[in-house]
Formats: sequence, C-alpha cells, structure tokens
Amino acid sequence: MITSPLRIEMVLPTLEAAGMEVMAARMARAFAARGHEVGITCLERGGALADDLVANGCSVAVVAAPGFRSNFHAPRLETWFRRRRPDVVHAHSGVWLKTVRAARRANVPRVVHTLHGLLDYEPWYGPELKRWAARYTDRIAAVSEPLRDYLVQECRIHPHKVDVILNGVDTEHYRPRSRTGALRGRLGIGDDELVVGIIARLAPVKNHRLLLDAFARVHEEVPEARLVMVGDGPLRPALEARVRELKLESTALFIGEAADVAEVHPDLDLVVLPSKAEGTSMSVLEAMASGVPVVASAVGGTPQLLDHGGCGILVPPDDVRALANALVASLRDVRQLRALAAAARARVVALYGEQAMLAAYEALYRGGRVTSEFPREVLTPTGQCVA
Repeated sequence: MITSPLRIEMVLPTLEAAGMEVMAARMARAFAARGHEVGITCLERGGALADDLVANGCSVAVVAAPGFRSNFHAPRLETWFRRRRPDVVHAHSGVWLKTVRAARRANVPRVVHTLHGLLDYEPWYGPELKRWAARYTDRIAAVSEPLRDYLVQECRIHPHKVDVILNGVDTEHYRPRSRTGALRGRLGIGDDELVVGIIARLAPVKNHRLLLDAFARVHEEVPEARLVMVGDGPLRPALEARVRELKLESTALFIGEAADVAEVHPDLDLVVLPSKAEGTSMSVLEAMASGVPVVASAVGGTPQLLDHGGCGILVPPDDVRALANALVASLRDVRQLRALAAAARARVVALYGEQAMLAAYEALYRGGRVTSEFPREVLTPTGQCVA
C-alpha cells in the first residue's frame, strides 16, 4: 500500500458554518495534520470557516462555476485542477457533477464524492444528474444508509460503487463537561431554568418554524423552559417575526454562530433537531458525544444514530403536537434524560469515532474500499486491514 502524502482538493459550494461545511473543514484539518497537502475550492463563495482552515495549513480558493450549464462545462474549474494537479478531488454535496466532469477533463487520477443529504425539494431531474455524475466518479460515500439506498434505488447507481461512511466526531473535544454558566449568564437564564438548544443553520430544512410553534405549547406546560437557537442563516428575519407573533421574545432566544459549540453544550438540558431531512447529523452526534440528551425527527440517518430510540427521543417529522409532547415529557423526566445521555455517549464512542471515518476516506483516496456500513474496518486494494 502506498503511504506517501497525497495532494487532496476538496470542493464545496461555500465555507459557511453549516453542517456539511463544518464536517468537510474538520476532515481537511485532520488530513493536513496527517501530512497531506489539502486545498479547499469553493465554487460560489468563501465563508466563516476559511481563516481557520488557512491557519491550520490548508489552502482556500474561490473558483466561480455559476449556473446550470457549468455542470457540463466549467473551463475555469478544469484549468484550476490542471494547475493544482491533485492526486484526488473530493466533491461534496451541491457541486457533484460540475466538479467530477472538470476533474476528469483535467486528468485527475482519483475522484471521490460524498452525499451529505438531499434538498428539501429534489428537482425531477436530480436522480438523472446524480446517475450521470456517478459515471465520472471512482467512489461515492453516503453518510447514512438511507442516502445509499436513494443512490442505488432512485438514481440507479451500481451498489458496488457506493459506500456508507458515517460521519465521525472527536469524542475528546465533544465530551460531557460540568456546567460553566457562561451561556446562561450571557442570556440571563437562571440555574433553575431548563434550556433546550437547537444548533443548526437557520434554513428551511432544519424546521425552526415548526419548533417555535411547538415550543409555544411547551412553555405553557413548562414555564421555566427556554429555547436557545445557535446558528444563523437566511430565515432569521422570518423566524424573529414568528417569535414576536407567538409572544416568545423572552423565551426563544437567538445567539447566532458559536465559535465552538462544545462550549455551548454544558449549559443545555436538551438538544432538539426537528429537521425535514438529514444525512448523519453532526449536531446530533456532537450532542450525543457531549452527554446532552436529544429529541429529533425520525428522518434520514437520525434513527440509526439514536439507535432507533434506544439513546434518544424520535418524533415524526412535521408534527407539532408530537414534538411538543416529546419535549414536555423529556423536560419533566430528568432521570430518563440522564439515562439517554449516558447511552448516547457510549454509542458515539463505540461507533462514531472521527479516526475511523478519516481512515475510511483515506482508503477511498488510495483506491481501497469500505467493508461495512460502520467504518471500523477498511481494506486496501490488496485486502490489508488499515483501521
């Protein structure tokens, strides 16, 4: 097996602080720390994650490839790849077809793609574009089993080309910690109040509006409960207006982006994620690793993460009453919350470690394969176990 450093170019739409981008940034930093030369190419614009990546040894560039036509011909991107001469191009969701076609035209030796999730509304031609993109891709990684099923069944991509590599989390950085009171003090929340947090971009797929409607009911039943929304995005003005309509100004609080959400978790009693769709949610993984119990909608890879209810509360998607009832029941049963949090932490440590995920991707970069849906055992082309 070749173990020399690789020239890796990751390609994303932006470097805004959202789930996929944060995951890719962590991978880039980790691979740079392992001695690889890592570049990040954004096809729309940069973002808040760029400076930290540069500080950690990665290069960042914006190479515009706008419009639908660039899926089929992106000359600037092709020229960029010829100049960079990477050993592997790793495309992420949102830029698959245009990236892999440009990489092939630039004679990049290895092309990999990760599907992190699906749009709220997939256009009718979406599966056909993905099927076409797969022709130019050596290996495809889906971050959950349902996403792999979608690629195989809906997009008709050969199953041998698609691996499941579950997102991993740094279980040393995200770990149970004693309450600091920093977040509560900043927001004027007392120690006797219960804090529910959602850590997610303010975008339609995360379903903050449904959460606000549910929390209005929760506050009637549990008046000491507070909702803290960590993250930012295009829906913030509309969500702030909804908070005013529901008269929750002192109850539902926006704090914007957090530099390190690991510092937020200790002051939370519960994390909620009512998404309409998910791959393998980093928000859920980080909460589990931090020992914070989770209530989440049963979509995408979330049921698998929460062991189908064994270490978290699952609710049907888009169901205000079910979400409100689950939050009320959870906040009233501290013993259950502690048991779920302990089970969740143990599950993450056992199955979702970051190092196993990195080993799986590194094997794909070098021409190996993943042998199961859990990235514990990765084989090289000769069958040698490397993780």
